[in-house]
Order: sequence, then C-alpha cells, then structure tokens
Amino acid sequence: MTVQSTRRDALRFLGLGSAAAMMPRIAFAAAGTEKRFVFFILRGGMDGLAALIPVGDPGYARVRGEFLGQQAPLMLDSVFGLHASLAPLKRHYDAGDLLPLHAVASSHRERSHFAAQDVLEAGLDRPNSNSTGWLNRLLAEHERTTGRRKQGLAIGATVPFALRGPVAINSSAPDTLPGAPAAFVDRMMALWSEDVVLGQAMATDQNAAAMEPREMARAGNLQAVVNLARLAAERLAQPAGPRIAVIEMNGFDTHSAEANRLVQQFNALSQALDALADGLKPVWRHTAILAVSEFGRTASPNGSGGTDHGTGGAGFLLGGAVKGGRVHADWPGLRPAQLYQGRDVMPTLSLTALYKALAAAHFGLDGSAVMARLFPDDNGVPAADILRG
Repeated sequence: MTVQSTRRDALRFLGLGSAAAMMPRIAFAAAGTEKRFVFFILRGGMDGLAALIPVGDPGYARVRGEFLGQQAPLMLDSVFGLHASLAPLKRHYDAGDLLPLHAVASSHRERSHFAAQDVLEAGLDRPNSNSTGWLNRLLAEHERTTGRRKQGLAIGATVPFALRGPVAINSSAPDTLPGAPAAFVDRMMALWSEDVVLGQAMATDQNAAAMEPREMARAGNLQAVVNLARLAAERLAQPAGPRIAVIEMNGFDTHSAEANRLVQQFNALSQALDALADGLKPVWRHTAILAVSEFGRTASPNGSGGTDHGTGGAGFLLGGAVKGGRVHADWPGLRPAQLYQGRDVMPTLSLTALYKALAAAHFGLDGSAVMARLFPDDNGVPAADILRG
C-alpha cells in the first residue's frame, strides 16, 4: 500500500481538526463456548428516566413534567414506556428477546464518571481496587475451569478496562484512528505555535475544525457506533470468531439541552442494537447483549435543560438467550421520600447480580469458589433471573 504523507495528513494523525476524539471503540475477546456476549458501555451516565420512562408512576409528572417534549413514549406495560427514539427496540420486546432494566446501579455511590466507570468495568465495589476487568477475569476463570486457552482481540486505540488483565488480549486498530484528546492538542499547539510552517498549519486546521457544524460531527460519531455494531456482529457470527465483544458509546453526559441530544443518542443506540440483532441472527439463541451506563441521572432537571449525575439508571438486555418481554425492575418510586438522597432514582438492582447471571447461566461458570474469584466484593448478591439458561 502506498502512503502519501502531507502536512494535513500529519495533522490528522495528531488528531487535529478531527471530531473523532469521542469516537466509540470496540473490543473482542474469544471464549471457549458458543455463547456470544456483547457488553455495550453507555458512557456519560445515561438518563434512565428518559430511556425507560415510568409515566405510570404517580411521582413522574412532578419530577419531569414536559421535560422530554411532546413525543409520547411507546408503552411496554402499565408503568414503563420506551423513549420514542428507542421505538425500534419494541419488536424485540414483543418477541420476548428484550429485557429492559431499571433502578440498576453498582454498589458505588459517588457520582464521579471515572470512579463509576472503573467500578462498572471492574465488577467490584470500589474504584482502583483491582487491576483487572470483570470480563478478563471471566476469560481466566473459563480457562481454569475448562483447561482451554483462548485469546481476546481488541479493535481500537485502547483495550477497554473490562477486558484488561492477565489473559492476553490482542489489539488491532482500524484504518481510521480516533483523534487525540483536546488536552494533547492544546499542548501540541503551544509547543509548535512559533514554528512558521507547522504552527501556521496547525492553527489553520484547528480553525477549520472549529467551523465544522457541531451536529455534523455528532452525527458522524453516532453513525460510527452503528458501524462498529455491524462489525461486531460479523465477527461474532463467524464459527471461529470471537465470542465476547465490548462496544463503547459516548455522549450520555447530558447536563444541558438533553431532550434534543437524546433523540440523536437513542436513535443511534437503537440502530446499533438492531444491527447487532440482525447480524447475529444465525447465533441469536446463543446471544446476550447488555447495554448499561456507569450511573443514572437526577430525577429532576437542572436549570440548563439537562440533568446531573445521579444513581439508579436504566439498561437493556437483548438476545435470544434473554428471558425478555417484561420490564425487570423492583421499582422504588419517584415520590420525594422514595428518592435516593432526595434527588436520584433509588437503586434496587445490582450490576453484580447481572454479571453473575451472565457468568453462570450464559457461560456456565458457577459455584461459590468461582463466583468468589470473579466477584470478590459481591457480598452474597444473588444472580438475577434474566436468562433462559
């Protein structure tokens, strides 16, 4: 392959002028079973009250009112309805393959993105308490139990923490790498600002990037996650392909202008989940897809048309192996006395309970000793009843 290097190419390599710094990533890991699993991380703290709307709750109108606009939710039962932009998921619900989850959270109660995402991916109670991700431990436990060694494959600039650990994870970057973080770009601008050639080129490229319509950039990033979902399905469906994938989707930190932003986010999420379902049809009965966020958001909006970091949130479990067609929630209610610390959805469903169900019912890893190695902080949390087994 011939590569022509230009000044703009160099700048693109550094990530300048690119909206791809927030591009989603995908990672794969091969497991010694025919079961397929996709861990879909919704980064930023998805507003569960917007995704899975409890319009039948007597307290909902008080905390949300007309916050989400005039689009009526697509009702699933007498209490919960899907956001209108998630309507494509209704066919999976009707088929019994979609299990919406609500009031779900880890046992970590701080509202820091970094700490909460660390706990989400580690499968433990405290951030920075273990250097391994829960899926890497699952792979290690499978090797310990079966004696078969399998390797993982990460596609993207980095391996998500959920897959990091002693089990080898191969890495392969796509042709178009994501751009550099904004802080790195700023440092490079400062370093080369006085260079007559490079400094001027960098400034020109940055100015051009700043003029790019923000919504166009956002649309490109959202389409990317749909494309990655198609790629994941193609790879997972192969007889000798990987069996575990991690997809990351950014953009759920909606502190302002939330109603309009979530229309785009949920459109992309429903398309990505649909792409996984369509691509995995040949192995659908062996498939489970868990889409969750690090935390939910406040029950009441803030003054900027958004919501702030909260606690209990919503998620979705999708697949032919899923015991769906119902909403899985021990719903705590939205009256003031029912909210966590007077502001958040009270968490009643443990992330660990979901992970344990996937490890046991989906991957056949069961027993107290196994669970103690996989989830040493679980404090006896029982596995959730979410899979067909």
